[in-house]
Amino acid sequence: MTGASTASTADLALDALNARDAHDATRAAPGGLRQRIRRHAGTLALVALITLRELARRRWALMLALLLPLAFFLVRLDTYWTALRLLSMGLGWAAATLALFTAVSSRSVDRRLTVTGASPTALVLGRQLAVLALSWSIGLLYSALALVMIGDQLTRPAAVPLMLLLTATAATPLGALVAAVVPRDLEGALLLLAIMAVQVLVDPAESWTRVLPLWSARELATYILDSADAVAASSSRTSSSLNAGLAHGTAYGLALGTISWLLGVLRLRTIRLPEP
Repeated sequence: MTGASTASTADLALDALNARDAHDATRAAPGGLRQRIRRHAGTLALVALITLRELARRRWALMLALLLPLAFFLVRLDTYWTALRLLSMGLGWAAATLALFTAVSSRSVDRRLTVTGASPTALVLGRQLAVLALSWSIGLLYSALALVMIGDQLTRPAAVPLMLLLTATAATPLGALVAAVVPRDLEGALLLLAIMAVQVLVDPAESWTRVLPLWSARELATYILDSADAVAASSSRTSSSLNAGLAHGTAYGLALGTISWLLGVLRLRTIRLPEP
């Protein structure tokens, strides 16, 4: 994001927050905890909306995020089982990269908003929520594409949207976490590329691969792709793939989201100096 774009984001967010504060000031006295929760929820929704507007202005970034999973999918369409797995990996990389760039480009803006009184939690979660919503939209778009092109070759095509949505759910906080520990977006993008390359190249049957963030996609792909003969021979194994994939993806999404939230809040905390 350019400096001008970042500045416009800051000004827009500051104006919106100030307008909201002025509106709150005309209302009755604060109602304690309920009023604070309502205020933080309003800030979160406002930040998510502004983030979506800024992402919509970055047309080239969105185009690349859309084209990369498509390229992965189409290049191996002759082997539909590989194409489905690569589609999931491509979506994961796109979601994580969008979250990375969003977090890095908004650092100075978020510091300014925090000084004006915005909640660090609302800022961090609002931006992640925006990227997650966009990633889910892309995931649903590619779910429809996959069902149209290879749905008749899949044993359980109805689980394709579940796999892609869960992939986006785990990948979005992964990008935010990388942004929290890596100083610049170039290094972060290279780190994400390395993680995804390892995810694609390793044998998922190895037990250690469970530590990888998108291992759940491999398990859900197994559930989707197992042939009817394999299902009849080992229905417990395919059910285990479904349960393991859901548990792994949900746990990773919650864990990465919690860690990235904590690091983001620590980075944005306001240090109050003692009065002289």
